[in-house]
Amino acid sequence: MRNKSLDAVKAIAACLVVCIHVSFPGQAGQLVKVLARCAVPFFFMVSGYFCYYQNCNASKRILSKILHIMKLFAVSVVFYFIWECFMKAWNGERVWTWIKGLVSTEHLKEFFVYNSTSPVRAHLWFLPALIYCYLLALLIEKWRMRKAAYCLAPVLLAMLLWRAEFCAFFDRFYHTMEYRNFLFTGMSFFLTGQMIHEYQDKIVCKRLEQWMQWGLKAGMSFGVTLSMMEYAFRGAGEIYTGNCVAVICLFLWLILYGREINFPSVLVETGRKYAFLIYLLHPAVSDLLKKCSEGLGVSNCQIYFWLRPVLVYMLTVVTVSGISAVSAYARQNILQNNHV
Repeated sequence: MRNKSLDAVKAIAACLVVCIHVSFPGQAGQLVKVLARCAVPFFFMVSGYFCYYQNCNASKRILSKILHIMKLFAVSVVFYFIWECFMKAWNGERVWTWIKGLVSTEHLKEFFVYNSTSPVRAHLWFLPALIYCYLLALLIEKWRMRKAAYCLAPVLLAMLLWRAEFCAFFDRFYHTMEYRNFLFTGMSFFLTGQMIHEYQDKIVCKRLEQWMQWGLKAGMSFGVTLSMMEYAFRGAGEIYTGNCVAVICLFLWLILYGREINFPSVLVETGRKYAFLIYLLHPAVSDLLKKCSEGLGVSNCQIYFWLRPVLVYMLTVVTVSGISAVSAYARQNILQNNHV
C-alpha cells in the first residue's frame, strides 16, 4: 500500500527547496532556510528507500533507475542551457562568452568530481549526484557489500558534518561543493534510506509503539531547535547537525506510522506527481516572475518580497500541472489514433 504521507511530505520538501532559492526577506527568510536544509537529505533518503530490493532483479532495476535519471538530467541541462541563453540575451549579456566558459577544464572537473552544475544552474547538482549514488548502489549490489556499505553511512555523515560545520572550530575550510556532492550529502542519506527499508519491520515494537512515536516526535523537535541554535551561533550554512537529526526522525516516523496520518489529498497528489518538476522548473518560474515584477514596478515592494516564494511555488505547481495535463491529453490522442 502506497505511503501517502511520504508523498505529502515530498510536496512540502519541494516547497522548502523553493524557499532556499527564493527566500523570504530578512531574518525570517534565514530561519526558514535553516529548516529547509532538511529537504535535500529527505529526497536522498526517499531515493535510497525505494532503491532497496530483495530479489535477483535488483541490479537490473537499479540500472533502469540510472537510465531514467540520466534522461531527466539530459533534458534538464538542455532546457536550462536554452533558458540561460534566452535570459542572458534578454539582459543584454554576452551569450557566447558564457557558452565558452561552460566547457572550461575547471568547470568540467568540478562537475565530474563534485557534481557541480553552477555554470548552468546550481540546483541541478542533485541529479548527477543521484546518478552516482545509484551507480554505487549497483556496485554494492553486484559485490554483495550492502552490510558493509551500511557501516559507512554514519562515517560519511560524520565527514559531511565535519566539512560543513565543525571544521570551522579548528580554522579549517571546505568549499560547499566539497561536501555537497554525491558522496557526503548523497550516499550518507541514500544508504540511511536503504537501511531503514531493510530493517523497518524489525524496528517496530508493538509494546513500545507509543514510546517510539513520542521519541521520534521529540527527536524532530530537538533537531529543529538544535538547527536554530546552530544558526544563532555560527550563522548561515548548507546543513546543520540538527537538520540531520530532524530529517532522520521524520523519515522514520513517516515510514513506521505515516500511513495513519490523513494529509490533504491535494498535497498528496502534488508530491506524488509533481515534486520533481517543481524542483526542476521553479528557478525558471522565479526568473519570469522577477521580470514581471520589474515590468510592473513592484520589484522593490516589501509585500512582493514576502509573497515571492509563495507565488513561485504556486505558479510552478500550476505550470507543471498544466504540462502534465497537456502531456496526458497528447498521449491519449496518440493511443486513440494508433487504435484507429
